[in-house]
Amino acid sequence: MKKTLLLISLLTIYNLNINAQQCLNSGFCTNITNQHQYPTGTFSTTCSTWTTVNAYMNADNFTLFNVTAGNTYEWSYCESHQGVSTAWDAQLTLSDNSSGTNLCFSDNFCGVNANAPYLSWTATFTGVVKLLTSLNNCLNNSGAPYNNLVWRMANGTPSALITGVDVSSYEGNINWANVKNAGYKFGFAKATEGVSITDSYFINNQVNGAAAGLPMGAYHFARPENNSATAEANYFLSVASAYIHSCNLPPVLDVENPPTGPSLQTFFTSAQLTTWIQTWCTTVQNATGIAPIIYIGPSNAAYLNSSINTYGLWIDDYNSNPNNAPANIGVWTTWEFKQYSWTGTVPGISGAGGIDMDVFNGDTVAFKALLGCNSTGMVQHSSEINFQIYPNPAKSVITIENISLDNYEEGLISIYTIHGQLLVQKNLEGHKTKIDIIDFTEGMYILAVKTEKGMKVKKFIKE
Repeated sequence: MKKTLLLISLLTIYNLNINAQQCLNSGFCTNITNQHQYPTGTFSTTCSTWTTVNAYMNADNFTLFNVTAGNTYEWSYCESHQGVSTAWDAQLTLSDNSSGTNLCFSDNFCGVNANAPYLSWTATFTGVVKLLTSLNNCLNNSGAPYNNLVWRMANGTPSALITGVDVSSYEGNINWANVKNAGYKFGFAKATEGVSITDSYFINNQVNGAAAGLPMGAYHFARPENNSATAEANYFLSVASAYIHSCNLPPVLDVENPPTGPSLQTFFTSAQLTTWIQTWCTTVQNATGIAPIIYIGPSNAAYLNSSINTYGLWIDDYNSNPNNAPANIGVWTTWEFKQYSWTGTVPGISGAGGIDMDVFNGDTVAFKALLGCNSTGMVQHSSEINFQIYPNPAKSVITIENISLDNYEEGLISIYTIHGQLLVQKNLEGHKTKIDIIDFTEGMYILAVKTEKGMKVKKFIKE
């Protein structure tokens, strides 16, 4: 989502990476006395999902793990991986159990108040490794409170990851069928910005992405330095409301520093910015019944009041590995999406400067739960809704005739320009609904029918 800031941001990539702490080659804790093996035994896993080692870990416990050369393994206390870091500030030291050679170290990185380590290591040998947990500054402790350590074998996870893209008019026309066939599972499309800008490709992306079988989401680029939260929320709803429903991704508020500066933290106190975001989210949720997600960078995520973390987090963690937990999630304790790259390459998308790449924090079951869809598919349009538009092309009046709906079923008809401007909203009128289009200019339009069963979108032409 940061096309305008890409050149500036690339200059700081290397500085940001030094905080990743996936496998540091210094800082090892080797001076802890009274080390205890816990749990006993040697762990083995080929599972790509996070598995609990033990929920009663102390800082002087070490655990043994079987590893195979070439496989990538991950260990973490982060809440985003089902670990627990709330009790005390942990560190991890990984070593070769046979030779004692230190391999990796990880300190504060993620979790509550960033008090959890995360370690990723690709095995250089087949054998047993020792993972030692320590307290901050290489200290030990004993007894309650405890932390929860989790681990997994991660080299098999890329194919299992639920990845997607976020796009705007920068990408132009997209072949969404190619995107889906390449293995991507979802798409977010920019809908609006401020109180006057509608993305010219929003409707095309929503309709064609859904037609390809991808759940789609709409996002709004916030300009809180210029407008009230209520005004921006209402403008977003006027364009995107027809695409906010179950079986689709939740609406998103894109919170970024103004493209021309200065930062939002210059304009607002943390309380003021939190209130602005809260008001926008509440307005959209009250209108749609669906809680929005907040897209935000690490600095601003840490600047907000913790009350905002009741809304889902889409964290900007660019130039990172999609398998890894975000480096900093601010006042949130977990995350739903991570934007891990701004420079990806995706079949079907030819936007200049690379594509924004995203990953969902969960498996297929969790993803379907987020969509709130009872069906087994991940398609925006409901197969239970069918209607005809005629004549098509039309000159003065179109008729929407229900085919699959009951005559008395309640529903809403919305007509948009191809650029996303809402022109007409009207309730279904029994079996047939007529709409006057005499004043429409010639061209193509989008018509959406939304009922409690879902939504279906079709196109028609005004002659």
